[in-house]
Amino acid sequence: MPNRSLLAIAVAAAAAALSPHAFAEAANDSKTLEAVRVTGSNIKRSDTETANPVQVIERQQLEESGKATVADLLRSISANTGNAANETSNSGWASGSAGIGLRGLSQKNTLVLLNGRRLANYGFPSGGLSDTFVNLNALPLVAVERIEVLKDGASAVYGSDAVAGVVNIITRQGFEGAELGVSGGTSDAGGLDQQNVKFIGGIGDLDTDGYNILVSLEGYNRDRLDQDQRALTRSGIYTDLAGGRWNGWSAKGARFLVNGKSVPMLDASGNCPEGTVLTASAPIDGLAGDTCAFNQAPYTTLIPSTKRWQAYVNGTLRLNDSVDAFAEVIYSDIKGVSWFGSSPFFTLESGRFALNADTGLAEPVRSTLPAGNPYNPYGVDVPIEYTFFNLGGTIKTNRSKAYRGVVGLRGSGEKWDWEVGAFQAASKERETVSGGFANRWALYDALASGSYNLLNPSATDPAVLKAIGLSTLRPADSVLKGLDAKVSGTLGSTWAGTIGFAAGAEWRQETLDSDNPWQIDAGLQVRPAIAEVHGERKVSAAYAELNVPLHSTLELQAAARADHYSDFGNAFSPKLGLRWQPLDWLLVRAAASRGFRAPSLSENSASTSIAYGSVVDPHDPDVAGSRQNPTFFTVGNNNLDPERTRSFNAGIVLSPWQRTSLSVDYYRIKLDNLIGSGNTTTLVAENNPANVLRDARGKLLAVYNRYQNLSELETSGIDVELRQGWSTARLGAFGLSSALTYVIDYKRPQVTGGPLVDYAGSNLGPSLPDTKATTTLDWSLGDWRTALTWYYTSGYDQEGSAAAKAVQKEVASYSQFDLYLGYTGIDKLTVYAKVQNIGDRQPPHDATFPGVRAPYDFSQYDLRGRYYTVGFDYRF
Repeated sequence: MPNRSLLAIAVAAAAAALSPHAFAEAANDSKTLEAVRVTGSNIKRSDTETANPVQVIERQQLEESGKATVADLLRSISANTGNAANETSNSGWASGSAGIGLRGLSQKNTLVLLNGRRLANYGFPSGGLSDTFVNLNALPLVAVERIEVLKDGASAVYGSDAVAGVVNIITRQGFEGAELGVSGGTSDAGGLDQQNVKFIGGIGDLDTDGYNILVSLEGYNRDRLDQDQRALTRSGIYTDLAGGRWNGWSAKGARFLVNGKSVPMLDASGNCPEGTVLTASAPIDGLAGDTCAFNQAPYTTLIPSTKRWQAYVNGTLRLNDSVDAFAEVIYSDIKGVSWFGSSPFFTLESGRFALNADTGLAEPVRSTLPAGNPYNPYGVDVPIEYTFFNLGGTIKTNRSKAYRGVVGLRGSGEKWDWEVGAFQAASKERETVSGGFANRWALYDALASGSYNLLNPSATDPAVLKAIGLSTLRPADSVLKGLDAKVSGTLGSTWAGTIGFAAGAEWRQETLDSDNPWQIDAGLQVRPAIAEVHGERKVSAAYAELNVPLHSTLELQAAARADHYSDFGNAFSPKLGLRWQPLDWLLVRAAASRGFRAPSLSENSASTSIAYGSVVDPHDPDVAGSRQNPTFFTVGNNNLDPERTRSFNAGIVLSPWQRTSLSVDYYRIKLDNLIGSGNTTTLVAENNPANVLRDARGKLLAVYNRYQNLSELETSGIDVELRQGWSTARLGAFGLSSALTYVIDYKRPQVTGGPLVDYAGSNLGPSLPDTKATTTLDWSLGDWRTALTWYYTSGYDQEGSAAAKAVQKEVASYSQFDLYLGYTGIDKLTVYAKVQNIGDRQPPHDATFPGVRAPYDFSQYDLRGRYYTVGFDYRF
């Protein structure tokens, strides 16, 4: 894989070197550029190439990408190399949301800004509870002018969370006129139909009228995609794939477990209960005997449905020649619906838990059928596994409302610019689950009395079903409020030029409250998804930056920031950078910094999460070393230290002609005091009763974990970015742009205190392909414009498990081509068509993911397939 990556870099460099002079504009055709702020610095400058590598995605690229949302677009950038969560994850924690994690680090290590200011985090953290993040789905694409991605640590400028980089989403400013757009899309294989309507309007010229007001509105609707809507996942049987079995089937439809053998629960005529099929257990879970099984495909969501209404308003009022007042408001209302996870209906089985309402601790739920039950043929209590279809499917509805309001003043003088602002933001989540949950006490009563008809569920009294079934509401509120002030300008001069300077101060307050449904705390709900967080902090900070010219070709950039957190203490973040431009067409840059990530409110507050999975248990009383399915508890820790980081980047930018730019940058990030939870395999092997709960026989029931400062992480890589444009008299204008990231290494210990292990190019932990690239070739001629985009993700070594490695050496690479075609020949109207995934490529098979939903890594890929979109934009 490294050879392919280096070859791609060489090809990109060659493409720039071979650009013909005849196609380039004269190098001396220059113009004076307005000074602007570039993400990563508060000092304005006319040259946007700084000591930090910044990828800029312009409005035209947004329109031609074929992506309908901000989240879809950012998922495709090369610096998003893996370990990312998105709405296709469909987990019990942050379902329907989408974040961004640069450099293979988690979402909590990437700072997302809107016009340079923070947004409130999503109310439901992901990754158990560890990852707090900004929900990208709450940001309307129609209002975006460009997206700047700073691919370097920026704690010295922005504080915590900017360890892996910064995504700054910049909205349209000073817009006049009006634009209406409508589009619709559908998948070639069916499902996922989408409709989009958008409007943006602006009035007033700031210079002549003294004001400007911009309003944008966007509505977006997309249907749900379920597993039975795709040929790959419809049957739930993957025996033709490496490591695959009947992984999409459940053997727990209706059966007794007798001496390690599966015995189907049949009526007098030998029939399984409605909704289940008599089949052998072995292909599904390896047990001897038969069972009443069912295919989970019709009840499992691959991509949730979503309905979004979003609005953005921005206004600027000129108070006098040097002072402007400004305000902006963004609001989003999102509703997402999906079948929840891998348990589409309530299933009674061993290892299920509920809370004890008196102690607050988990306790096992009985999974035995009492001897006196009329459907028990054994005359003694017997373990059963049974799925209660008539309680209703587990349909999860996530309703999210988010907003941010900003007001402030900005002014400019002969040497100084200044700005003060106040803001408040919130993200309010309400997650409703209808059906699929059970009241354990009512269930016990029904099984004890036989009032629930196990052989003919439809004959059960509706009153019994009503007593057993539960619908729940999980609320969460995340609130952010703050004040900030900053100045920038010149601070004297050196022999080589003026010294740029910026300084500022900030204060903010963050609160996060995520509650359990009351049925969980009351001890009613079986198999509760517990994700409770209650945290608050206040943060104050001061920072300063200098840009010192040491020579006509050499600049020194320095920044420092001091933060005080009410919950853990202080942090100091310095940064130094050099920018050397010995020739007009050659720029050399480097930067080194120290930074930090504060423990998230879910990591260092009163938080508790429950997850369900499997672990090897060397102490199992039946089969030592077998894989068991306990409940995993993770709790917060208010004694955590912040993660400390060291970042370094160095690179060159070549611009031999005005429309040619090639940058090659090396980056390295090291994190100490890495926050995480202990290794569950190690905890189970140690078998400390304080961390491991077993029943009277010694069967594993639960593993208790806690967040702690564990160890370190190191990662490094290379970014290559190419932009090339050329024009011809007869054939039109051409453009080529490419961004590639190659991950050299990604090292962290597998156990606390253990040696560093390289995860890059493997799925040893989360899958981390070592190479990702996006390349676009565009062409315009007259009223026509087209763009072809190639998305490439390298393969990775199969290290996910010993079983997967035994049947699969490497997960294949993936290439996808998208096409855009637009026509502007009708006055004020643009008509366009987009085709995503022209080749209808399926995600590469990963034997580590044989599971219920899909046999591929759904954190990186989806089964959207070939997708068509048509639409128009009309300008008034």
